[in-house]
Amino acid sequence: MHFWVFLLASIFSLIVFDPESFAAEPASFSPDKHLDRRIIDASGDPVRPVRLRVEIVKPFGSGPFPLVVFNHGANWAEASMKSPNDVGADFNMGVYYFLSRGYAVALPRLRGYGGSGGTLPDTGCALAALGRANAKDILAALSEVTTDPKIDATRIIVIGESLGGWNALAIAGEGDPRVKAVINFYGGIRSTACKAGDRALVDGAKSLGNGHRLPSLWLYGDNDRFFSRALWEAMYRAYAAGGSETELFGYGKYGTDAHTLLGQPYAIGVFEVKLEAFLKRLGFPTRITHQEFVPITPPPASGYAAIDDVDAVPFLNEQQRQAYREFLKKPAPKVFLIAEWRSVFVSAGGYDPMAIALANCEKEGLVCRPYAFNTDVVWTYPNAQPAATRFAAIGDAAAVPYLDDAGREGYRKFLKARSPKAFVITPTGQWAATSGSLDPTGTTLANCRKQNGDCRPYAVDRHVVWPENPARAPH
Repeated sequence: MHFWVFLLASIFSLIVFDPESFAAEPASFSPDKHLDRRIIDASGDPVRPVRLRVEIVKPFGSGPFPLVVFNHGANWAEASMKSPNDVGADFNMGVYYFLSRGYAVALPRLRGYGGSGGTLPDTGCALAALGRANAKDILAALSEVTTDPKIDATRIIVIGESLGGWNALAIAGEGDPRVKAVINFYGGIRSTACKAGDRALVDGAKSLGNGHRLPSLWLYGDNDRFFSRALWEAMYRAYAAGGSETELFGYGKYGTDAHTLLGQPYAIGVFEVKLEAFLKRLGFPTRITHQEFVPITPPPASGYAAIDDVDAVPFLNEQQRQAYREFLKKPAPKVFLIAEWRSVFVSAGGYDPMAIALANCEKEGLVCRPYAFNTDVVWTYPNAQPAATRFAAIGDAAAVPYLDDAGREGYRKFLKARSPKAFVITPTGQWAATSGSLDPTGTTLANCRKQNGDCRPYAVDRHVVWPENPARAPH
């Protein structure tokens, strides 16, 4: 008994890319879901009259929703909000974190940004003064935002990133009873009018920390291109010295620049545990009530193969291997999916590439399994396969027990076959091999046992699985 079974009955090659795949920058960064969205022009600080553009987004529902006021950064706003019609919510994973948990989110635009009038004041190295001027504008605009009956004006959290985080800290010192907490994502400001920037930030943080007791959570990364770890730790110590209830969370290195955290689709996993604990302590909701705003959680790395091992990817023909090589060159987020013997589905960029690729697969009426996500191979078989051993090198045909010359030649042919594949042997020198099953070991053993009951797995894909101790050989 020796035979091959190739499960190739429905082979065709189809490579599907989503429309935005592999673009240098995704055209949008939002889930394919509708928001209750409107944009208003609100009054700023009455002492310095101005009209400020404010975007308000809510999940659909009756509410009333607790409100998050999300304050943008200066560099990000310059790049992303050039037009009065540009929307800020679509580029911020912090916004989607709160939408998914049933919050409304208001995004006020500072003077001179995204349709707002005026210009930011030049305060030189008096950075606390800049924050306080912005805080007065934001709180004044908030009075018009909270006229919405779907917004609970008694439960407000103020959040910001970069300059927005700095402004959030300044808002904490204004004593507005509607604001219950502040969350600062890598807050600070670099002003060309201030040469002693680090010293000014520490002094400014000390000033902002004096005189109030509003709870705050600070979140910073180690490889922030604007604020080093030593600097943000010094800022935090200076702020906390004022006696407010505050907590610092350093989330380590993130990508190439921790200052871009909230602009990355899978950023929520970095901060959600810490943020959830903070919100729970203050009595704010943390349960996900709108799942549509949460990207699909990718499977964990499986260790099946190295990410750049093109030949290890199961089922692929040469055209599809080339698609995988192109996938490897693309920036994250990205996903590579496989429908057995039929097609690959690739998606990169955007809010939820996994969802995009799965949707494309579903349109074709196929069942797909993820092979790689970003830089990790996540592939697993539906049924567990025998673990690799160190009995022999996979290419050593002479090491395979029981086989005669014809059997070793059959094993050499097995080595050239495409994964998924398995090679099984019997103590009487018979063998069987199968290529093309999502359960290579189970399929090969079943075929072998139709002819001989004493079949034992020797190799699966590119791994020898035969036990190193012959006494433990499976029966």
